Amino acid sequence: MLKEMLVAGYFGVSKTMDSYYAALTIPDSIIGAILSPFTILFIPIFIKYKLENEDAANRLVSTISNFMLLVLLGASLLVFAFAGAVIRYASPGLDAETALTAVKILRIISFSMFFGGAVNILTGILNALEIFLWPAISGVFITLSTIFLILVFADKWGVSVVGWGLLVGTVLQAVFLFPFAGKYGFKHYSTLDLSHPEIKKALNLVLILLIGSVLSNLNSVINRFLASWLPGGSIAALAYAGKLVQVPSIIFSSSIAAAIYPFLAAQAAENKIEDIKYTVSMSIRMSGFIFIPLGVMMMVLARPAIQLLFQRGAFDAAATDLTSQVFMFYSLQLFSGYALVILMRLLFAFQDLMVILKVLAVNVVLNLVMSVIFIKLFNPPACGIALSSSLGAFVTAVLYFLALKKRVSNLHGLAILRSLSRITAVSLVSGLTAFLVYRGMSSASQSALPEQLMALAAAFFAGSLVFVLISSAFKLEEFQKVYLLVKTKFSRAQT
Repeated sequence: MLKEMLVAGYFGVSKTMDSYYAALTIPDSIIGAILSPFTILFIPIFIKYKLENEDAANRLVSTISNFMLLVLLGASLLVFAFAGAVIRYASPGLDAETALTAVKILRIISFSMFFGGAVNILTGILNALEIFLWPAISGVFITLSTIFLILVFADKWGVSVVGWGLLVGTVLQAVFLFPFAGKYGFKHYSTLDLSHPEIKKALNLVLILLIGSVLSNLNSVINRFLASWLPGGSIAALAYAGKLVQVPSIIFSSSIAAAIYPFLAAQAAENKIEDIKYTVSMSIRMSGFIFIPLGVMMMVLARPAIQLLFQRGAFDAAATDLTSQVFMFYSLQLFSGYALVILMRLLFAFQDLMVILKVLAVNVVLNLVMSVIFIKLFNPPACGIALSSSLGAFVTAVLYFLALKKRVSNLHGLAILRSLSRITAVSLVSGLTAFLVYRGMSSASQSALPEQLMALAAAFFAGSLVFVLISSAFKLEEFQKVYLLVKTKFSRAQT
């Protein structure tokens, strides 16, 4: 977050930042699409082989890694060579000067696809070896590189310095992780034996997963394609708001979803239907208990939070207004985004890959249609793109749920709906409380940082306290489960 705050202070919400995020769109999409099969298919194979024959496991994952790195190197060379065409077709609405800057940045960051691929592969290998610390902290290299280069070269290089920070940081990250992979048992081989039986078997699923990955990443491409036609700063505002919304998702969603998936996979493999019903129902309801009130609070406190984090330097009051409005609409997807991950993983555990692809395709079309409509209805129009993304996530989650009902009857849908309705009602009251507390504590004259921080913290605390008290008073089942869990852990800690 420190890096984003510094970037915002230097470049604000402007056409220059539009050029950076426009350049970043295609490399991010390519990395996401190519590396997804590696994580889903080949890491489990590596874990299985490592238990039987460590050298065979290392040779297998080396072959896969080498192949994917060669593909990413080729993609990097192509993007570098045809950067002008990429920007022209991916962001056709940019004016000539912004497009020229985007081409320059794209050429700088094009090879971050190769090094970023290496980082993702090494992270997957280390995680498979149950080493999580070094991959987790390695991202600091991008932050530190970007901060250093901005402080030293921003006046001379302009917004291109952010691209250089990404490239240098990614290279350092890969260099940092490689020795740790070797230290914990991985040995890299310069081999490319694609005839291995496990690779041949996995390749049957790679195409489907690749299509799914492309569809998953297509929405961000479409959003920035459409945003390139909007007023300057729209792409940047969408990017800033999107990153802020991802913070709680990264903290909670990824870890919780990763923890639940093995249980779902085992239950699906053993056809334990009743266990699946309970796990899905409770996962959705507990996620609603966390993310619905959090989403409401984020919407209510959007403007003061963004003002506190970003409003300095080039990031002025107008930038705060635009980004906070976009952020409010993005916050609507907080719960749906988590729910659809859980439901999609259960479908994957059942190997209903074609259902996943169909839903993803519907989501892409729906997102495109809604974005085109909402852009014309909202002012600022970037809010229309954010709203379409949130509604698209909600519809996708509903479609996944309906698809699962065909396989698993009676998924406790009414119980889930009643639970989420109660949680939403309580969340609205807590959000109103947070709004009133912040409004009472803040004023136009209180512009000092400590006063802003105190008002924001007090509002969030008051809203959270009201949510907890009402949940306790009405004996919401989700609250009681959280309470018992906390009480049990506290009791164990004292013994």
